[in-house]
Amino acid sequence: MDDLQVEIGKRIAAQRKKLHMSQSELAIRLDKSLRTVQKYENGEIDMSISVLEQISNILEMPISDLIGYNTPHIILESMADVYDFFFELYRKEGIFYDIYIERGPETIRKAHVIFDLHKSDHNIDMYNILKKLKTNLHAYETYFITYSTLEDWETTEKNRARDRKLTNKEIEELDTATYYKRREEAYQRFIDEEIAKKKAKREKAIREGRLDELTEFDEYDESLDRHKDDNNGSDVDSEQ
Repeated sequence: MDDLQVEIGKRIAAQRKKLHMSQSELAIRLDKSLRTVQKYENGEIDMSISVLEQISNILEMPISDLIGYNTPHIILESMADVYDFFFELYRKEGIFYDIYIERGPETIRKAHVIFDLHKSDHNIDMYNILKKLKTNLHAYETYFITYSTLEDWETTEKNRARDRKLTNKEIEELDTATYYKRREEAYQRFIDEEIAKKKAKREKAIREGRLDELTEFDEYDESLDRHKDDNNGSDVDSEQ
């Protein structure tokens, strides 16, 4: 028995009962036998597209809802599923997110997922939907809209975005020398960024007289500059 057919059958039965329609009445309107309708609802037999369209019209239910196209298919049953969402998002072309970690005492630790609008059109999409989501969640949590209204908005936004398709990133295959060269370049960029951020934060704290508020994680480490000078213009030997 096909799980999809079983789920479709359950939706047919639920919508039929919602309309106070008997199986016999549905059978008559479909020009099918009662036993056939019972098999439809039990998921015992496959239904053709034409039959699904007939049932959709009779039960006044969009065929997309009938087959579960608009049913959420993201399963979040454990934290592993949440982790998987971020892994899969990383694999998609055209969506770029950064992770910013606020370190320090436990009371101020935070993790931010950042979508920079300037990196891609899909990042603009993410910015827009998250901005709307924040507004609508706040409206629901402060009782300005009902949960049903929130769900209707969710459905509308998802339907608008269905034609904006995603593709997977191409994974580069690098030789050993190129791999290590890229790694050194990436690490040097990281060092440069860390130096710039810590210097800027410290200079701002000095200007505002808040030097005592800096944590150990904000302290500027001169060894970073030394590492930069030591490696400036040098290449990492490739593995033999």
